[in-house]
Amino acid sequence: MRLPVAILVFVAASVTAAVALAFPLGGLSPALAWTAFAIGAAAAVAAWRGTPSQKSPAPTAWDILLLCVFALASLRAFLWLIYPVGDEWRVLSPNNLGDLSKHIHFIRYLANGVEFWPESPFFPSVPLSYYLGTDLFNALLLCVGIPLEKGLVWVGLCGAALSAWALWRWGGAFAIAALLFNGGLAGLLIFRGGQLGDFQSELGWKNFFLSMFVTQRALLFAIPASFLLLSSWRGSFFRSEMKIPRWVAYLLYATMPIFSIHAFAFLSLVLAAIFVVLPVARRPLFLFVAAAFPVASALVYFVTGGFSQEAAAHWHPGWMQAGPDWIEWLNKTLQPAPPLPPPFPELLFWVINFGVSLPLLGILAWQTARKRSLELLSFAAPSLLLFAASCFFRFAPWEWDNTKFFIWAWLCCAPYLWSTISCWPLAVRLATCTALFFSGTLSLMGGLDGRHGYRLVNRSELAQAEAILSQVPFEDRIATEPTFDNPAVLLGRPVVCGYEGMLWAHGLDYRSTFECLNDVLAGRDLGMKKARLINAKWILRDKDELIKVE
Repeated sequence: MRLPVAILVFVAASVTAAVALAFPLGGLSPALAWTAFAIGAAAAVAAWRGTPSQKSPAPTAWDILLLCVFALASLRAFLWLIYPVGDEWRVLSPNNLGDLSKHIHFIRYLANGVEFWPESPFFPSVPLSYYLGTDLFNALLLCVGIPLEKGLVWVGLCGAALSAWALWRWGGAFAIAALLFNGGLAGLLIFRGGQLGDFQSELGWKNFFLSMFVTQRALLFAIPASFLLLSSWRGSFFRSEMKIPRWVAYLLYATMPIFSIHAFAFLSLVLAAIFVVLPVARRPLFLFVAAAFPVASALVYFVTGGFSQEAAAHWHPGWMQAGPDWIEWLNKTLQPAPPLPPPFPELLFWVINFGVSLPLLGILAWQTARKRSLELLSFAAPSLLLFAASCFFRFAPWEWDNTKFFIWAWLCCAPYLWSTISCWPLAVRLATCTALFFSGTLSLMGGLDGRHGYRLVNRSELAQAEAILSQVPFEDRIATEPTFDNPAVLLGRPVVCGYEGMLWAHGLDYRSTFECLNDVLAGRDLGMKKARLINAKWILRDKDELIKVE
């Protein structure tokens, strides 16, 4: 209990101290990084001493089995997060090509001492609107001499261990399985072709471990910290178990926006539910949130680019059911049968994507309404409402990003789903768990298959680009090919445009800049007027032709 709490406090305090120091000192540096780590270490020691020694419940055989599976999956995913093969840097999962490139861009960009709050490294004249806490921690490690690739692996493994512990304390083996094996019915395709694969990869409801836990680095801190808070609140207000010092809870909650804005929103929703249903908790919760408000609000302001990010919910019923990718996948899967006419594809979307998950959540909703348990109303009810809202509203430019809310609602409901299922006869329990986790298990096995591996960049290309760009001041923005594997991006250099999918997903108005960039790179910019218009100081063509914009 004490060690996980101390580690989470160390990370939160180090990152918060780094942000506070980077403003007056002009950015990160080795001296700043060591100072931030010293502050984090002092906070961690205080958390260790202040956290009461609490005996953990004895793990069951299922707990041990699921913890071992989680450990094996995490070792496979993170030891091969980025690895060399000959001259190449490779990643294990295609899901991580664009995401890991983005994180490497952020880490190296921050570690080079850019002024705070930093401008976006992938688009000119806008602030960096991203919850970069985990990447900032890796940038601090880079500043003190830990190689980037090793830092990524170590942070990944540590975050995985903390997440397994926090999920186990929150909901036992079932909560761990909910992260490892979520899925629908797509895994039944194994009986058609007989070949193992990530059957959920082309659907909206993907395997969370592969599509989010490995790729969305914010979760490496947000999952263990959030479920530590949820377990502490559950223990403080509803059960006599697992309590942490108030200042630790304050630190983790108030600093959560810089690690995950979605986790912060979900935790705030749970606090609001507890405030409503439990009168005795209203005064301490009011004081807790009031104390956290200044710090949390400031961090929300920064990670949203001064509240410039589109945050309003937009009516979008059906989530991704009308998407062309889903219709194309369904028609391809049904071949040689003719395409299904509407509304059958829309109905099948929910059945194939979610399987028995939706009926089980419906049963939980019915029990929550019927029992009126204060604990269920505080934790399950807001989770179910958020899950339902994510099916009918779009919270980001790309509707798939609703998954960043789905995952919190799903994992929070896990122990309460198991409380329902565990009351059923053994045969029904086994059938339900098989139907719930069969497809996700196959997806996890297929996604971590050793035959995989995808080129990210050639190491020789990186070395060549580093030599070419050595004459370019780091703060100068470069007009170069907008791809995730561009060496300038992977070296942390600020570029005119990152790859288009990232620009679009961040809700940026990038079209005119993107068109100007294409003209510049194609040599259609006579007099370099467009290069100056898009704030480019240098032009890098074909990865080795460097031109200064006069």
